[in-house]
Amino acid sequence: MAGELASQATRHEPREFVQLDPELGHIPAPGLRALELDGARVSTNTAHHRGEREIPLERSGKARVVAIGDSFTFGQCANDDETYPAVLETLLPHTEVLNLAAMGYGHGQALLRLRRDGFPYQPDLVVFGFHPSNLGRSLLRFRGYAKPRFVTSDAGLVVDNVPVPSPESYDRLWPPRLWNFVRIFRDSRIPKQVVREPSHALSRAIVFQMAADTKARGIPLFVVHLPHPRSLGKRGPYGASFIEQLCREGADRDFECVNPVPRLREIASTPELVDEHFQCHYSPEVYRAIAEVIADTVARSRPALWPELTPGDSAADPGTLP
Repeated sequence: MAGELASQATRHEPREFVQLDPELGHIPAPGLRALELDGARVSTNTAHHRGEREIPLERSGKARVVAIGDSFTFGQCANDDETYPAVLETLLPHTEVLNLAAMGYGHGQALLRLRRDGFPYQPDLVVFGFHPSNLGRSLLRFRGYAKPRFVTSDAGLVVDNVPVPSPESYDRLWPPRLWNFVRIFRDSRIPKQVVREPSHALSRAIVFQMAADTKARGIPLFVVHLPHPRSLGKRGPYGASFIEQLCREGADRDFECVNPVPRLREIASTPELVDEHFQCHYSPEVYRAIAEVIADTVARSRPALWPELTPGDSAADPGTLP
């Protein structure tokens, strides 16, 4: 865990792809046109969404999905049309899928962007890409850039470190990454389980709050497990105990989990195939499989949203759902 936090404390995304934001820390820079990153072409529209297409706030008569999350939902290492939100749009009839994810986001930043930028689009469904690496990010005030974070209080979740300090103010006060290294050194002296508990508790609270926010607006929430490759080799339907337990709580907390792990185990069935498909985030085949599992889950559990869609229309079967 300490090594994982160390990596998160020092990494930052290429600055030409990012714009600083006082409420979110950073968002994708607007108006990018096929800039190359990790061998893929990245474009954004003027509203900071992945992809060139401009989507007005007013509904066009099509169904609408908002996708939020980190670089695995943004689609790092994939071209604009290869990300799982882009593929999902091709699988759901008469639907616009808006990709509001951002590289480097923690779970709290995803919730804040949904509140500010996602809900105004009046989506019919929210898809939250949950990657295990984000558990540690929820505790940080700085990861490449200064960021907001949630803290727990008697009143529930409260946003801290907002407005996000500018780089100039951080430089005057204290080298910002040093704060993270102090935390890392402290955590390295503590048993791993003790370190994990605060990040797990905070991420669980953020997901529960996201579910409450979407329910209040009558919007279904799908939490999509975006697995680390290590999960494919572990036992259980998810290959990860935290997300499995979280998903067991979903029915009582008004969200539904989407689990592509069984399908991805078929795609990456050998160590060589794992290396091939998970070398740089996910391969296009993995992104497509995730979109197919989401579409099949929609058809099975939310037929009223897309009555034209039937289970099995996509190429994959979602396996055992919670």
